[in-house]
Amino acid sequence: MGNMMSGGADRLALVALSHVIQCRRAELMGLRAELQNASLAHPGTSKTSVTRKDFDHALSTLNIEDSDCEIFDRLFTLFDKTGAGKVNYMEVVVGLSVLVPGTLNNRLLLAFEITDDEGKGYLDKSSLLFLLKTLNQTCNFLGDPTLSPEVLEELTESLFISTQEAEDLTEAFRYADSGVGAVVEHPIFEAWLRSKDEEETKDAGGGLIVPEEHMVKNTEEDRLGLDK
Repeated sequence: MGNMMSGGADRLALVALSHVIQCRRAELMGLRAELQNASLAHPGTSKTSVTRKDFDHALSTLNIEDSDCEIFDRLFTLFDKTGAGKVNYMEVVVGLSVLVPGTLNNRLLLAFEITDDEGKGYLDKSSLLFLLKTLNQTCNFLGDPTLSPEVLEELTESLFISTQEAEDLTEAFRYADSGVGAVVEHPIFEAWLRSKDEEETKDAGGGLIVPEEHMVKNTEEDRLGLDK
């Protein structure tokens, strides 16, 4: 892990941005709670749907720093797929989890904790795939390398298979113990981190490298645009 972080990972935009964000775990967990309550106040809509007004009110209630609010607001806009001023709040908060200060493992653990809204310590397969897709989309917004839907499915299946023999829960991925390490050390995840550097995307040591055709190219309009 140490070697990997000294390679492609420390050049990812999401890592650089984590040095700017003031928000911490407590604020993001509070944000999830505030938005969850707001979503319940909108009967007849998705249980995870919130408006921009809900989002802004939650940021104000939690006294989020203005500089962070600007970044959070842009992420809201990017997750607002229809332009209707509504988002799935879980997507936004999970996306924000990898932008807070901390090690990669700690930020991934926070993403798991946010996704696990019942605090069970594990995720089912659909929730794990949701988490990986959301993190992948956040990377896309930042202009970082991303993985194709097919590779994300493969990663999800592989993580489940690798833990089934050691866990009683064959239909769940237990992240609270060694699960985060299993993600970070997975060959597909390692290859994704190395893909930031073109030279490191070539297989020099016989390990698994994600094929170039599975990597998704980012467009300017997809990116977070923090320099604007």
